[in-house]
Amino acid sequence: MAAKVLIITGKLVEREELSDIFRDTYEVVCASSGEEGRKLLSENTADIECVFLRSDLPGIPGSALLKEAYASGLTRKIPFIVIEGEDDPDTPDEWFEMGAMDFARRPFRSKQVRRRVQNLVRIARREEKSSEKLGAQDETLKKQFRLLTLQSEELKKSRNSLLEALGSIVEYRNLDYSDHIERVKNFTRILGMRIMQDYPDLGLTKEKVEIYATASMLHDIGKICLPDNIILKPGRLTPEEAEIMKSHTSKGCEMLDGIKAYISKEYLNAAYDICKYHHEKYDGHGYPEGVSGDAIPLSAQIVSVADIYDGLVSERIYKKAKPKSRAFEMITTGECGVFAPKVMESFRRCRAEFEALVDQTGMDLAEDD
Repeated sequence: MAAKVLIITGKLVEREELSDIFRDTYEVVCASSGEEGRKLLSENTADIECVFLRSDLPGIPGSALLKEAYASGLTRKIPFIVIEGEDDPDTPDEWFEMGAMDFARRPFRSKQVRRRVQNLVRIARREEKSSEKLGAQDETLKKQFRLLTLQSEELKKSRNSLLEALGSIVEYRNLDYSDHIERVKNFTRILGMRIMQDYPDLGLTKEKVEIYATASMLHDIGKICLPDNIILKPGRLTPEEAEIMKSHTSKGCEMLDGIKAYISKEYLNAAYDICKYHHEKYDGHGYPEGVSGDAIPLSAQIVSVADIYDGLVSERIYKKAKPKSRAFEMITTGECGVFAPKVMESFRRCRAEFEALVDQTGMDLAEDD
């Protein structure tokens, strides 16, 4: 059957204008009330690619329909665009939290609206494809993890292999984060070596830097325990979802406790510090404990910069990549939180090496000014 666009609004002029925009490429289905919209959405779910939803609907309000769609997981498969009224406030955050992906307001510009729908449908398809792949891989990955933790004798002989294997599980769990683990490892090594040269008083050695780099592969290991609807959500997390996401730090430490017999003490301590503290900030405004200053292990401070930088210059399902110059500016000016002055000074000095790694790995998706 033909792909459909569902338009739910009590305003006849909006139904007619949006129908004119999409009837050449979609089968357009219209509803003039919340009850009718709910019925059409239920009957045509498999064929609908996008829903336009008026906030102030006759009968069932648009917010109620959107909450139902979000609760059922439908907003992860179908983009919902809220039609704003003339007197509505600009883009209220609560609509995003309920699952809306975009807003539209009359007068509708045909090319702009069509392009928005194309982009949102592409994101939704990519999300659905990722979910399907994860569904097929998730159980296998969990079995592999259990196997790794049971094979004690073999693992004791190859501790680094264990760390790499566990890190790769996180990467497969997040299909949109291709090679993130390896890049964070390399950024950690670059920054660690720079700090070692700049500040001998901090006690870093080549051996310690390499331990930190290897242990950094487990910084997000706790995300294995988080549900798909949070890990794969393409939009902003709700406050409740954000708290669940933050729990990956403590859950990661719990996982490390389960395999401590198979990792040397030096690697385990580094991995534990990195896993637990890599989201802490020097001014105490991080999580999970809100520690500050030098109470944050140096290993975690280094990995934090590496992780944030990679996240900024990488494209994600919910955002475009930042230019290298913008990523550097955001970190050094405090837009991404406060870091230790010495760590920032060394980061400035190894900027060229960071950017060279971005270019080498083909990540420069955004153009610098």
